[in-house]
Amino acid sequence: LYVWARVLEGFTSSEFAAMLLDEKDIVVTPGAGYGSYGEGYIRLSMTLSDEDLEEGLARLAGWHIPPSGTKR
Repeated sequence: LYVWARVLEGFTSSEFAAMLLDEKDIVVTPGAGYGSYGEGYIRLSMTLSDEDLEEGLARLAGWHIPPSGTKR
């Protein structure tokens, strides 16, 4: 099962995916890898254990996404 999510305005799909990896150790796939219609989205895979999914959600809880263009 895969979920496609729109990235916030001001970010490319690659920038947002890199930020998730750098800041939260969460791996997603940038939509741009699926062609021009995929840009602006990330793809999340739900093909993992319930425990791993819960851990990922816990990492995102309370996450304050920095404005685009700010240094991380």
